[in-house]
Amino acid sequence: MPNQPLSTIGLVMPRDFAVEPYEAIRSRVVAKKDAYPHSWAQYAGAWNAVAYRFLSCADHDRAFIESIKRAGNAPPQPERYRQERELFGFFVTGLAAIESLCYGLFAIGSMLDAQNFPISTPRDMRSISPEKTAKQFAAAFPKEGITAALQQMRSAQDFRDWKEIRNLLAHRSAPGRAFHLGGPHHGEALWVKGIQIDKNTTASRREWLAKTIRALLNAADDFTDSSL
Repeated sequence: MPNQPLSTIGLVMPRDFAVEPYEAIRSRVVAKKDAYPHSWAQYAGAWNAVAYRFLSCADHDRAFIESIKRAGNAPPQPERYRQERELFGFFVTGLAAIESLCYGLFAIGSMLDAQNFPISTPRDMRSISPEKTAKQFAAAFPKEGITAALQQMRSAQDFRDWKEIRNLLAHRSAPGRAFHLGGPHHGEALWVKGIQIDKNTTASRREWLAKTIRALLNAADDFTDSSL
């Protein structure tokens, strides 16, 4: 299955994307689309977005690493622009993958408990976030594994850092780089929040993202198998 195109977007996903639980969840939810047409529509769009955003994030990761290997951490223009473009895209699409996944889980929750998971109005839909999804699952399904997985994601420093960096890049700034001159760290470049600019800048964070999405999808797979 990992080498097969997804049923949603028709593309083969990177190896670190959790295809099996993603598809298993969809196979259960699609059976409910006639009973819950609005919730289904919200879920379906979110599930498409999870795949597209993760694939985009992986592309930005690969392109950034290739640029660092080719040109280093202080290249002249236009290579510096290419690195900044890939960093921006990486952090924006990576967080979007998590946000879309949580939106899809909220839509699933609305099929089971409309009171705790309101999704009928534009205001309802705009208010949905990873934090709200975690909160509502804790209220409606406190003993479920998906609730624990959401709480773990929500409390992770990696998640908080990723959100802070995404908001900075998307809304306020294109931070510069501070370079070490001399000493044992000569040539190293530090970015926002003291992040070192090298081939691991995106790779290490992609590893966290893939593990987090896998944990959420595995827990959601178990939850939908028993509850939907």
